[in-house]
Amino acid sequence: MSSDMEESEDKSIEGETVKRIVASARKVEDNKKTADPSYRKDPKDKPVTPREHQDKETLFVHLIAHTHDDVGWIKTIDEYYSGTKQDAQHATIYLILDTVIDELLKDPRRKFTYVEMKFFTMWYWRQTPDLREKVKKLVKEGRLEFANGGWSATDEACTNYEDIINNMMKGHQFLKSEFGVVPRVGWHLDAFGHSSTNARIFSEFGFEAQ
Repeated sequence: MSSDMEESEDKSIEGETVKRIVASARKVEDNKKTADPSYRKDPKDKPVTPREHQDKETLFVHLIAHTHDDVGWIKTIDEYYSGTKQDAQHATIYLILDTVIDELLKDPRRKFTYVEMKFFTMWYWRQTPDLREKVKKLVKEGRLEFANGGWSATDEACTNYEDIINNMMKGHQFLKSEFGVVPRVGWHLDAFGHSSTNARIFSEFGFEAQ
């Protein structure tokens, strides 16, 4: 008898949950229609009329050259950096940085954004003193920029907050001591979901955007 009652209560709770979800979805649809007169539910409806003078407006498209390099995933850190085990994944980090820096030095119009300091330090400390000075100049000119700047771009869903802080601190210490810069953007691609904890921590880091 107790089991039947519990099952009945579970179904009742489940039913109420479904009702709330449906009601919430309908409210979203109603808000769309109210806020945007051009909203149309049926794609077969008459196409939305373009805004007046839209054909004369200038559309600005910003292309941000960047790379996301996993600090260990399918391959180990060293395998990613050196490019071994190409049968597992096509990735050779040192070639990315070699070619990026070379192109930045050739063309002053170009810019590039890098993220993971583990790989960057592996590449940077292998370069000649002369090339490292050129890299410092690129950073000073704002043509080589760093976003996030953590040792790696951490996962958010299951990473402990202390690990997130330590990971970011290690990367930022290198950037501050070597280039005198601290990232202002918490660019965070491929984070496997977003957590409120991570957003709060990034805010405390002083990031102006994510």
